[in-house]
Amino acid sequence: MIGFKVPKGARASWIMLFLTWLLWVMNANDREIMFRVQPSIINEFNLSGVEWGYIVSLFFLAYALVALPAGIIADKIGRGWKRKKSQVWYMVFFTTFSILIGIKATCLNLWQFILWRVLGMGAAGGAEVTNIAQCSEYWPKEHRGFALGLHHTGYPVGALLGGLAASWILATFGSENWRLVFLLTPIIGYVLALMLWMFATPKSYQEVNDYAHAHGLTAPSDEPEEVLTFRQQLAETKQVLANKNILLTVIGAGLINFSQTVGLWFLAPYVVFTMNQQDTFGAIIGVVPYITGWFGQLFFGYISDHIGRRKTLIFLSFWYAICVFSLIFISGISMLWVVLLMWGLGLNAVFPVYYAMMADHAPKASGSAMGLLLMLTFLGTLPASPLAGWLIDNFGGWNSAQGYLIGFGVGSVAALIAAILQYFTRDNNSAAKPAH
Repeated sequence: MIGFKVPKGARASWIMLFLTWLLWVMNANDREIMFRVQPSIINEFNLSGVEWGYIVSLFFLAYALVALPAGIIADKIGRGWKRKKSQVWYMVFFTTFSILIGIKATCLNLWQFILWRVLGMGAAGGAEVTNIAQCSEYWPKEHRGFALGLHHTGYPVGALLGGLAASWILATFGSENWRLVFLLTPIIGYVLALMLWMFATPKSYQEVNDYAHAHGLTAPSDEPEEVLTFRQQLAETKQVLANKNILLTVIGAGLINFSQTVGLWFLAPYVVFTMNQQDTFGAIIGVVPYITGWFGQLFFGYISDHIGRRKTLIFLSFWYAICVFSLIFISGISMLWVVLLMWGLGLNAVFPVYYAMMADHAPKASGSAMGLLLMLTFLGTLPASPLAGWLIDNFGGWNSAQGYLIGFGVGSVAALIAAILQYFTRDNNSAAKPAH
């Protein structure tokens, strides 16, 4: 029987967790707000399902391609407090590019929207890799799953707040002013970047290591660390990928993201165009899972420290498959809310567990390992949006439910395959510990 007990940590560990959590809130908001105003963008630029699908894939291609080099560069600069030297600039860049979309004069045409979003998503990919690595390296290895699980509750919170803000902006200023969503919500990113820069110092990092030594824990500074050349970084990354357990986990993560893309990210046009709801409701419905998502991320991150990453990921993948498949059978708004709230318990909980596994297996290059995970995860999901768009176009268009429902079925199968693949993996022995 596993009893929940909040791990003790250094004051600096908790402060860094809070700061990286806030930055993760902003990252989530920036990534998700585009999906909250999909119907308005589709209508203004008169996009077909396939066209919109390719545009979304282009955004996540940028996210994926930046993630790996960003992680390698961050590892090259240094671990622990030194991560700020790269993380802060990524935050500034993606905040600025979002604001350029929000200013109508700099986003009059579709090509401008695509350009700013590609650059912003690329910067957000770099920010995610370094943010997670910095959070994990301010905690001892024994409590890393808990820390990353708590850290990742920032994603559902950010997505939820962004959805509420988008709905309010659309209701207040009208759907034609959807650009304001990109202008008003990201600005706080500048303030948070400055706060991180001021706190991440050798003194705060030393406090973390001193606390771990005093309490018989593995201090981050005691884990293998060396200044690696670019070629050595790539060799470390290739070695991680050569591990069957990591390879299958990365493929599983890609399939889970595929499932989320065809399931959750097409919900706004689904409810607006096929269920005849307002754009403001479309902005809200996509964030319903995040109401319960924060708890799932915290709970399953903690559980994975005790029963292992493998068992946790198998369960969560099956949970995904069942919930996405259930979307096919929704008969009204109330049932949709129930399914989404249930799905939320496992929606993004898989990712802190994936990250913890990568950190367990690649302590010498956690930034590049996380970058590898992100790159392959998003590269693996690039077909999802064009496929969903093709299904929509070829089974009645935006106003027909059939194409969406087939996409939900395909997404469910992808999650089921992820669960099966995870069954053939093993935990790193240090990833799980016996319950007390």
